Amino acid sequence: MVAVLDDSFSSFASPQKRRRPLAVALACHYLLEALAGDYHGLWLSRRDDPLQARPTGPTPLGRRVIDALERRPGLLVIVSDGWDNAPPGLACEVLRVWRRRLDPAREVGIVHLDPVYDAERFEVRRLSPVVPTAGIRDAEDLPALVELARFAEGRSGAAELRAYLAERAARALEAR
Repeated sequence: MVAVLDDSFSSFASPQKRRRPLAVALACHYLLEALAGDYHGLWLSRRDDPLQARPTGPTPLGRRVIDALERRPGLLVIVSDGWDNAPPGLACEVLRVWRRRLDPAREVGIVHLDPVYDAERFEVRRLSPVVPTAGIRDAEDLPALVELARFAEGRSGAAELRAYLAERAARALEAR
């Protein structure tokens, strides 16, 4: 599993939700590291220490998506607000070519998790029409969102989704 994690300037967010997108990306990094056996986190800034992450610089999502896909992971998780500006639109084009030309059998699962909601329309910014996007408020929602994305992509069926959701509901009821 590989994650592309956004620590660009846009992860600063707004004065009201200061650094929330960066905090969500950092929490997702540590959750994926704990849950996945073979995990690599790729920060946009190319920092090695996630605790040194801070909102800075442009958003070169496309370049880091290429780095991630070169590893041929079973799953690629992208945690970003979807503003790809170095160069603009490269991530969308990389994902389009990957899905249509290089991986039409969809051997690599890809999901985009966006920690920033548009308050007026209550939606998230999609990175690419060929990759499922879900809004993520808390890192603890990551496993459920990845499972929903697998369903949306056709990588799992309704029976698997129902079983997963039933198991999650049972655990939630036990916790009460």
